[in-house]
Amino acid sequence: MSPALKILSLSLLCLGLFVATQSGCSAPADEPLGPEDIRLKITGATTDADRNAIEDELANLSDLPGNSNVSMRWMTGSPLTIKFGPVADPQKFAEKVKFGTVDKIEDRTVYITYSK
Repeated sequence: MSPALKILSLSLLCLGLFVATQSGCSAPADEPLGPEDIRLKITGATTDADRNAIEDELANLSDLPGNSNVSMRWMTGSPLTIKFGPVADPQKFAEKVKFGTVDKIEDRTVYITYSK
């Protein structure tokens, strides 16, 4: 492989990695919800530290504390989207949230404004 092709290949790889890291995780958080799942739409969580803090808090908020499923998706300028479970009752879940303010609940989607 010529040096120019090697540089082009490396450049394309770097561009792909950059795009992947800027668009957040893959889309499982946007998949249809199961009967024991809820979706969280969280505004104000913009850093890796924010997302890690939320994930740590969620570990104790499922109906089976310490045994939960968490799938996150984020993009710059959009709310953090989390598919989370098991949770039978979104209202009871919302009452336990301490990492922000619950703005509203629509069906099985809980909207939260994150606060540190």
